[in-house]
Amino acid sequence: MTIPVASGGYPGRAAAKAECPAGETRTGGGAMVTAGNSYADRYELGASIPVTGEGWWAFATNSDPNDPGKLKAYAICAKVVRNPTLTTP
Repeated sequence: MTIPVASGGYPGRAAAKAECPAGETRTGGGAMVTAGNSYADRYELGASIPVTGEGWWAFATNSDPNDPGKLKAYAICAKVVRNPTLTTP
């Protein structure tokens, strides 16, 4: 997801979401912001949180007036296998 450049005194904003495939459970997640130039302090990850269902959501801003950045959200997913309950005689 592209984080647009700052405009009119306001930072550019972007949100991204990642989802687990059907049949898999979210076990974690995260996000990464990539600066559009060498001024990394102008690109800020504001939130990286689990969301309802099996997804992960992220939000970022860009105060650079010239170069857009990139935002990527990740969901870490696993197929959960249910083991049978063992009982002793």
